[in-house]
Amino acid sequence: MKNVVIKTDKLTKKFGDFIATDSISFEVYEGEIFGFLGANGAGKTTAMRMLCGLSTPTSGEATIAGFDIYREAEKIKANIGYMSQKFSLYEDLTVIENIQFFGGIYGLSDQEIKDKSEHLIELLGLQAESKKLVGSLPLGWKQKLAFSVAIIHDPKIVFLDEPTGGVDPVTRRQFWDL
Repeated sequence: MKNVVIKTDKLTKKFGDFIATDSISFEVYEGEIFGFLGANGAGKTTAMRMLCGLSTPTSGEATIAGFDIYREAEKIKANIGYMSQKFSLYEDLTVIENIQFFGGIYGLSDQEIKDKSEHLIELLGLQAESKKLVGSLPLGWKQKLAFSVAIIHDPKIVFLDEPTGGVDPVTRRQFWDL
């Protein structure tokens, strides 16, 4: 039997009188792919931000990778990867500097950062672009890089918020192949 990696019970987020997510309850098991579907403004991003420990729920309960969403948000952040719909890349840093920066944030050793940087640059085919500023890259390359830094620390769970929005079908396929 597979382990439960995400469990929510009546998880709710309110902003004043506005209810962004209303009593969501579900379980996700190890190895499953789970998705939120809904119109813009339906609360998908708000739900993900709560599950990632970036926003505190108004009520309800949840555990992510076995950690309580209220008391152990920092442990959750260390065990997940998150790629937001607005990338968290630093456009004024180079590709390699972004990879090194995120490796450091996730607590990788200098050797791990060196090894993972080399691997990601090769995997993404960014050898010629590794010293270019991220701001100069096309959208598809930024998306692939953002995904790569979200998983650089081998997280237990990966949250993707519209990871391929706005890109062409070829780039979308390349992204999903990663």
